[in-house]
Amino acid sequence: MTMKMQHDFFQGSMKIKVQGKMIEPFLQACVRRGCVISNIKRVNEHEVIMSIRLSEWKTFRQLRKKYRCKLSILGGRGLPFYYRKITQRKALMAAFMLSVVVVFLLANTLWSIKVEGLTPELEANVEKKLKTYGVSPGKLTIGMDDPNDIQRKLLDDIPDLLWIGVNKKGTSYQLYGVEKTRHDTNKNLRPSDLVAEKKGMIVKTFIEKGRPLVTVNDVVKKGQKLATGQLVEDKDILVHAEGEVIAETWYKVDQNLPMTQVLQLTDGLEVREYQLKIGSLTLPIWGWWKGKGSQFRSENEETNWEWFGWRSPIDLKAIHYYEIDSKKYEQSKDKIQKMGIITARESLNQYLGKEAKVMKEKVLHLREENGKVKLILLFKVHENIAVTKYISQGD
Repeated sequence: MTMKMQHDFFQGSMKIKVQGKMIEPFLQACVRRGCVISNIKRVNEHEVIMSIRLSEWKTFRQLRKKYRCKLSILGGRGLPFYYRKITQRKALMAAFMLSVVVVFLLANTLWSIKVEGLTPELEANVEKKLKTYGVSPGKLTIGMDDPNDIQRKLLDDIPDLLWIGVNKKGTSYQLYGVEKTRHDTNKNLRPSDLVAEKKGMIVKTFIEKGRPLVTVNDVVKKGQKLATGQLVEDKDILVHAEGEVIAETWYKVDQNLPMTQVLQLTDGLEVREYQLKIGSLTLPIWGWWKGKGSQFRSENEETNWEWFGWRSPIDLKAIHYYEIDSKKYEQSKDKIQKMGIITARESLNQYLGKEAKVMKEKVLHLREENGKVKLILLFKVHENIAVTKYISQGD
């Protein structure tokens, strides 16, 4: 509803008939007085029908004698006229007042509370606290605390809540909470060692807590202790060992690469086909009778028709078919070797992660077999091989 329509509804509007020989001067005089005239319809030369605001009726009556015009009321719309009709009927007036009260009570009653993002136990705790604040379904929202005050009370009264949002939407409350993450501090204090996750040669050590057991250039096996949480040998003084042990490790990668590569080239436009789409139904309208073999590549293009934000259910689909010409060419062993090293290094980096570094690669084997090149590569990597192993009783 526009602002003008809302104004006319609350202030009231009238449909009137004006008769006389000086209608045009009369209407111009009314407009100069600030009157708003709409929906003008000329019945004949000396009679027009129009709509005016109820508050401007007095101005029309004041000017009608000067311009010798006759005014007739054909009808009225808006709240003042509804109020007049209602007041003329006491029973209807009482029912109207009662309905206003009922609507007011319904609009100001809390009907539902929804809590999301929390465990069932914490959710029940939040709902219990809300009841103590007087916030529960079936109660009037008039007199309830502001959502910001409710949020503050919940955060103060429930220590397990990291954050909670309270949002009032109409006749419901929506809450979304985040529970505090409790870390097991005792777990971090448990005595532990650092052991080798894999075989390697130590290139750098950085032990924050614990007693180092290896040095640079030592070759360690998988599962070997790198640092221990036993600070003093033969004494029961244990800590949680922490740190990094960077070692040189080796990875072997096998690849079989084809000598002959097939390159598919696209020739000029061969066939165009047009289809009409009506919902899920597709109707061919042009080019459907032309044959298309397997050596064609297709590209689809759809045209969506819209008018003033309304999308048409009918679309035009164009399919372009391009002929494919396959070309075969052979590559040299040197080029295949370079390509194999690049792809193997990229795959190894994805497997290792960001912290590991590929330092060097070496070709162990390069041989042509049955139109393919067999390539075996050895990569030297620097990575952290230290993992935590907790000390159990009896160690």
